[in-house]
Amino acid sequence: MQNLNISKDMISNLAEQENKKFIRNTNKLVNNIVGSALKDLSEKVSFLTLNKVVLQPANELISGAFIDGSVFVYLLGIQNVQLELNTSRKVSAWKRFKDRIKWSWENRKTFFKKRKRKKKKNKEKNVDIKSESLKFDPSKYTIYDLSDDLQKAIANYLTETSLIYLNRNLLQIVGKDDFGSNTKIYIYVVNYDGSFFKYYNEKKRVFINFNIDERVKHLEEKIQAVGDNFIKILKIFNALYYNTNGNMCNQVFMESILCSCPEDLYFGDDIYKVFVKIMNYLSIKSIKDIRSINDTNLTIFKDEVCGNSIIGFNKMMNKVLNK
Repeated sequence: MQNLNISKDMISNLAEQENKKFIRNTNKLVNNIVGSALKDLSEKVSFLTLNKVVLQPANELISGAFIDGSVFVYLLGIQNVQLELNTSRKVSAWKRFKDRIKWSWENRKTFFKKRKRKKKKNKEKNVDIKSESLKFDPSKYTIYDLSDDLQKAIANYLTETSLIYLNRNLLQIVGKDDFGSNTKIYIYVVNYDGSFFKYYNEKKRVFINFNIDERVKHLEEKIQAVGDNFIKILKIFNALYYNTNGNMCNQVFMESILCSCPEDLYFGDDIYKVFVKIMNYLSIKSIKDIRSINDTNLTIFKDEVCGNSIIGFNKMMNKVLNK
């Protein structure tokens, strides 16, 4: 990839890009669809209590630094102790496979009806989730089983042209007729304890805690201290990272880095000059000791919520600085 040709006009345009109406409408639509699906599902899944379910924006939707190329990412937190215990219980991959085969067999009539409808190209909705009777032992029902049921429930509220994929506890929705061209919706179904959204790492058999309140607190403090220039700089860095790497940076990682920059660097009416000051500062600063705004007890390299964006970040810095 060639070096990025940075100009004052380019930086100014990146800082000002926004489509608040599109974001607001998409958020509203996602909330309505997920809310309706959860209401249907709550009538047959005892683990679901609607006032203990939270749909939380999780990426740049929180800060407002949404850019072209951003994905609508949400954490769907389910507060239920038994569901959390079931999810974290060590179960062999072979046993999970057998359980899924058993479930498929027990519900084969439902699936046969769906296949039959598809063959006839019937435009009616899928089998009503309210009348489905899925036979899972409550002691074994996990967040992954709930994600599977939720996929079916959400599908009832999408048009035929939309696609909804499921990868363990991640639902990915793509549908230009429902949401608009190039719009992607990612929903991570996770456990929730009233304070933390808890993503279960199956390999390490531990929960990774997302402290949304702590993250929002740090962002609000920085914005209050330096003004809108913080969001403008975050948009610029998001766009440069995206155009360098072809994907978005982990937002907790990026926000932590920019929150660590001294306040005086953000002051000024010329956003290009502000950008240059921050780039120069970060080009000589060691970021290994920067604290995560998700958990200030950990650095951005120790907090798993920050992901692994350092390689992409360094690549972006090198492209901008023409190294």
